[in-house]
Amino acid sequence: MAPTPEPVLKAVNLHKTYRGGLLSKGGAVRAVAGVDLELFPGETLGIVGESGCGKSTLARMLVGLERPDQGEVTFRGRPFFARGGVPRDIRRRVQMVFQDPLTSLNPRMTVHDIVAEPLRVHRLSKDARAMRDRVGELLSLVGLSPDRMNRFPHEFSGGQRQRIGIARALATEPDVIVCDEPVSALDMSVQAQVVNLFAELQRTLGVALVFIAHDLAVVRHVSHRVGVMYLGRVAETGPAAGVYGAPAHPYTMALLSAAPVPKPALRGRSRIMLAGDPPSPVAPPPGCRFHTRCWKATDVCARVEPVLEAAGDHYAACHHAERAS
Repeated sequence: MAPTPEPVLKAVNLHKTYRGGLLSKGGAVRAVAGVDLELFPGETLGIVGESGCGKSTLARMLVGLERPDQGEVTFRGRPFFARGGVPRDIRRRVQMVFQDPLTSLNPRMTVHDIVAEPLRVHRLSKDARAMRDRVGELLSLVGLSPDRMNRFPHEFSGGQRQRIGIARALATEPDVIVCDEPVSALDMSVQAQVVNLFAELQRTLGVALVFIAHDLAVVRHVSHRVGVMYLGRVAETGPAAGVYGAPAHPYTMALLSAAPVPKPALRGRSRIMLAGDPPSPVAPPPGCRFHTRCWKATDVCARVEPVLEAAGDHYAACHHAERAS
């Protein structure tokens, strides 16, 4: 039996709470509350969940833009948050693609300067000519003409701007790219192009991806493994085929039942309608955070917070996962 590879990126018991100011009446928002995950070389880990479940906060902690209140992120066994901040070599190896391709690009910088900035910061080009050649290579890699590198972001379409952001992330030759809803601001036809670009880049470069989105179909298309988040915690995780084909957590079932179905023969399937609204992250319910909307909830769900336990070929944080159907 081949040995299990070491995770390239690992998070253990991550917590993040945003506290309001002196005039705030809302209290502290528990954005992430005890998330564990592992990312292995060359794989894509998809993270799905409804808006406000903590996906973007998790993404920012995975690249070192946010420091967790509790827990640890490691890159190849090395902790992110040293005394002086995230080490430079780790920052080089873990990059991010942001959700909005317009606001994530400096409108006063040319495409050349945007893509070349990581090369300057990490001293990866010996001179200006080598840097320009490298920028041209990166633009070609993401499907853009190097002849357009002297233009500004507003001269490109939304899909092209996202490609520029991807080129910038690839400039440092990273081992991991965290993608925070990279296609949600694009129209459907462009989404497919960008998703296929990510898949092709992973095949050719071997980069590991954390792909965060609320579109279940997109995540299933690109991911080897999937984690489902609800109100700051991971409800279910496992191989994409297992999670989508035989979900064990009631929340995952409800999500999948609400997803559009391309096959007309399957459109008569039953839809799971959840009662009420999602609880506030300021005051999450005790026990299982989903129990206030779950049709399988019992007394134990309101008292005891479930942990991720094996449910077939994947894991679910549910007291009744084994008999979920």
